[in-house]
Amino acid sequence: MKISKHAVFQKLPLATGSSFIIGRYESPNFETPWHFHKEYELVYCEKGFGKKFIGDNFSSYQEGEVAFIGKNVPHLFKADDSFYQEDNPIKPCSIVIQFSEDFLGSDFFNSPEMTNMKKVLLLSMNGLLVLGGAKEKIKQIMIEMLNLGNVGRLSKLIEIFAILSNGQELQPISVNTISGININDSLKMNKVLEYALLHFKDDISITEVAGISNLSESAFCRYFKSRTQKTFLSFVIEMRLAESCTLLQETNKSILEICYECGFKNLSNFNRLFRKQFKQNPMEYRRQTGR
Repeated sequence: MKISKHAVFQKLPLATGSSFIIGRYESPNFETPWHFHKEYELVYCEKGFGKKFIGDNFSSYQEGEVAFIGKNVPHLFKADDSFYQEDNPIKPCSIVIQFSEDFLGSDFFNSPEMTNMKKVLLLSMNGLLVLGGAKEKIKQIMIEMLNLGNVGRLSKLIEIFAILSNGQELQPISVNTISGININDSLKMNKVLEYALLHFKDDISITEVAGISNLSESAFCRYFKSRTQKTFLSFVIEMRLAESCTLLQETNKSILEICYECGFKNLSNFNRLFRKQFKQNPMEYRRQTGR
């Protein structure tokens, strides 16, 4: 996983005459560190795949995925290492919409017509995956919006709100509601996450990762759990399991090979943790995904 040397906070500028943001962002400008902002964000992963961390959830993202992320919900997207190889002509890119809660006035989402959409805004505080027909419709609308003028874009955004308001094809991403605190805290947390992304397959020392955040081991454990609602060890296991899912879907490697490649020490432990997380064993998961 290629990691930037410095934390960079995403702040997308408003275009002249616009009350919200929409744009297509190619790698490396799509990938951002762990960050949060006051705007709600709709992300269509148009090309590429990799890892995402939204709220308290770490998992893989795939090409074609659409996520709706609430205000101040910490998140990051990192493209897979394969996209940084010189012989790979594909650049990961996503179409992103950002809007603030009052972008059309403080009472817009309190209007009767927006009652259901306001409920979706509340649900988005856990992050939402948009599925099925709703996803396909929203993807097409987001592509169309790129070539429209300001009024046309606004009209299409309201159309997206209508689709989301149905609420039938929305899947929560994060179990717990996690809110960002401040920029300095995000910088510290991003250092920890960058280290974890680089070393999650290795034997990670709590002492070493605590040192990165300039905390004692006990203080670091409390700090990490307060930000993510889980222990650092649990987070590392989630990262390993997410990687194993990718390998199960994308390769013909044996279950044993995947087990060790993802950092697990024995097959029985890997199977147990996989079943606990996904309610099925790795072989069943592979069959279900068509390998």
